[in-house]
Amino acid sequence: MMLPVLRALRARRADLQITLLALTTAARVARDAGETPLGYADLLHMLSPIEQAQALALGRALLPGNTHPDIAEAETMAYLGINAWDLQQQFGVEAAQALLDAKGRHGFHPLHFFRRVLKHLEPDLVLATNSPRSEFAVVDAATELGIPSLAILDLFALPGDAFAARTRYPSRVCVLSEAVRDNLVAAGWPQAIIAVTGNPAFDALNTPQTRARGAALRNALAGPVAASDTRLILLALQTEPVTHPASPGKRGDPSLPERILQASIACVRQHPDWLLIVRPHPSQPMPALPDDAQLRASPPTEPLHPLLHAVDAVITGTSTVALEGHLAGTRVLQLLDSIAAPAMPYRALGVAGAACHLSELPQALQALLATPRTERTTHTPEAAADRVCDQALAVLATRSTQAPPASLLPRQRL
Repeated sequence: MMLPVLRALRARRADLQITLLALTTAARVARDAGETPLGYADLLHMLSPIEQAQALALGRALLPGNTHPDIAEAETMAYLGINAWDLQQQFGVEAAQALLDAKGRHGFHPLHFFRRVLKHLEPDLVLATNSPRSEFAVVDAATELGIPSLAILDLFALPGDAFAARTRYPSRVCVLSEAVRDNLVAAGWPQAIIAVTGNPAFDALNTPQTRARGAALRNALAGPVAASDTRLILLALQTEPVTHPASPGKRGDPSLPERILQASIACVRQHPDWLLIVRPHPSQPMPALPDDAQLRASPPTEPLHPLLHAVDAVITGTSTVALEGHLAGTRVLQLLDSIAAPAMPYRALGVAGAACHLSELPQALQALLATPRTERTTHTPEAAADRVCDQALAVLATRSTQAPPASLLPRQRL
């Protein structure tokens, strides 16, 4: 969501000094877009030498099971360590460890750390998305320090949504639609700070260029002769949370992504003219796939939007790929086995054409593929990004003319 906004800001105000924190998996995406982002490892100097040693020791202990091929070990260790150190500052050593044992990194909220970052950078505006943990903390820290902030909300803010449940608000929040605005107001947010802008991540989804790349990709995947006959199915995987507020008292099954993968492979193998394209979430490694002519891998490093125009259907749980597929006109099937599924009722929202449990996948997918694909009109590129840019500049204009030179602190998480 953030990269198109940064491009729009630079086009409008070349005088702005923009410092981009692109943390964990967001860093690769930012670098691929030509940015030079900072990460946790670049900010270790915000801690004293003794605090750095404490944080790195904590990070080293948390490394097993928390690494990712796109993230350098030094960055992972700094991320885990600084966040664990911050928990100890907030709750004490024993309570922090209990929280880590119960929630892992989902319990992170590095408020102490981002107070220091903001005091060091002295920004006039903080830009963030609705991502939890680091971005939540930086907006909270900005509010404490009297620094204006703008957050971009990606989806729906349905009842139970953690972002909607916040009680400390950014100066401005940009949302997808009027219905999302109404959801935030119903959750207690002041209507005056909510702007309906659309989601900048979707601006280029239906451009002629994206559609043309999708048609070429379809031919490449299925072969030009068979492209019209082959059914291409995209499986958008994601990790299963340990706990989720949508399913109180339940614990997630960590084997669910693998079970979904194997069930999808088995489903496709029942149809010689079907092909399964497997795409993990950016926080997941690419799973090992059998050597099979009916299987293709789509690493998260590859562009998603052309792929959505290439495929005939998307299978996912609660991934935002469902919404993007729907906006591209692709059929969407939601699997309901995740404990997070009640928080994202894609069928009721009109995003998914079908929803089922894993055991019903073969029948549900075949029925969905028999329905017509929706034709979408082209969208004006950068429309939402320009509207968010307008809001950012309006918030920035509220700063005193005696304030330090304009500096923006944005961050993007995939």
